[in-house]
Amino acid sequence: MIDVMVAYPNQNDLTFDDQYYLDKHVPLVEEKLGEHGLRYARIHRGTDAASPYHLSAHLGFDSAEAFESAFDAVGQTLMNDVPHFTNVEPVLQVSEVVIP
Repeated sequence: MIDVMVAYPNQNDLTFDDQYYLDKHVPLVEEKLGEHGLRYARIHRGTDAASPYHLSAHLGFDSAEAFESAFDAVGQTLMNDVPHFTNVEPVLQVSEVVIP
């Protein structure tokens, strides 16, 4: 199992529409990636302005190959939605789940 973290850095010029992200973007992610093997989507928000990331999503897939295939299929659609809720580029990290 792998976990893909999609994190939005806390920057001085950050703008982020949390409501749009939660009401529109997350359902879009679940719909599009769900068709391609998404096992879970967990959303985490930093507790204060000093947090390194304003918000991060953790997306579960059976393998790195499954994620790559899913992102190849629908990633551009998801990335095209990012400017609707933030002005920062998300940071992606693909990690192996060692202890579930």
